[in-house]
Amino acid sequence: MGYADYNRVKTTSEGRVVTAVIDSPPLNLITRELLDELGRLTTELVADPEPLVVVIKSADPDFFIPHAEFANLYSILPSEAPEVSDNVSPNNIHQICERLRTMNKITIAQVEGRAGGGGAALVMACDMRFGAVGRAVFNNMAVPLGTVPGGGASQYMPRLVGRSRALELILGGIDLDAVTAERWGYLNRALPPEEIAAFVQTTARRIASCPPDAVRLTKRAIDAAGGAMEEGLREESFRFQQLMTSENSIANIKRFLSLGGETRAGEKRLGELLGEVIERSE
Repeated sequence: MGYADYNRVKTTSEGRVVTAVIDSPPLNLITRELLDELGRLTTELVADPEPLVVVIKSADPDFFIPHAEFANLYSILPSEAPEVSDNVSPNNIHQICERLRTMNKITIAQVEGRAGGGGAALVMACDMRFGAVGRAVFNNMAVPLGTVPGGGASQYMPRLVGRSRALELILGGIDLDAVTAERWGYLNRALPPEEIAAFVQTTARRIASCPPDAVRLTKRAIDAAGGAMEEGLREESFRFQQLMTSENSIANIKRFLSLGGETRAGEKRLGELLGEVIERSE
């Protein structure tokens, strides 16, 4: 799939990695046009069987996606406020975020500037999040502006940082820096600006080089951790038994043993050894 006819999101594909670069001057605000392209892109990604990893980043060194374009926001809202929640469906940014969270690919946000509002929600919806120290900043401005979050922060943030910290960040509308975000679990890692691109690229390539079924079904098993423990363990056992006898698994285990697995020297450098298994299996 070529992901053609995009003006505000530029995509490239390398192997099983798709990189989407937000490039919507002057500020990467969520406009109707950017929202439409993100909606179309995430829909196409869900339908594409080839990619295993999707990396989302920005062409603007100062801004990832700061928030929605408030100047034109009311033109796309209903003319009357709903009276009960039963009449309300998830909005467009909710749907985009949920596609990123649930698609059978690993989604990675590479943040090197400000992310706020729906842009911050998009980051939180991704499977992995990496931020540049001194540059990545996160904010949810809804409450100081007299409303509640509209992009999903009220649901995503407590699951990452806990209820109390989510209340502090959202109610205060305060900036969250990358170092604190890492410590609180908002980010996987806070990395020096000169290292983040290479780290994310290496991580994406490594995951994309693993057997596809192992990546996709492991994401599904991890997602089951939100429910009852017994059900999650049953899901894990089911997927384990499905794949242990697959051709990919048998070949990679043989490769692991031939490269030094189950030896003292090999086990002491396990991460590096597994990287070699992945490289040899491509």
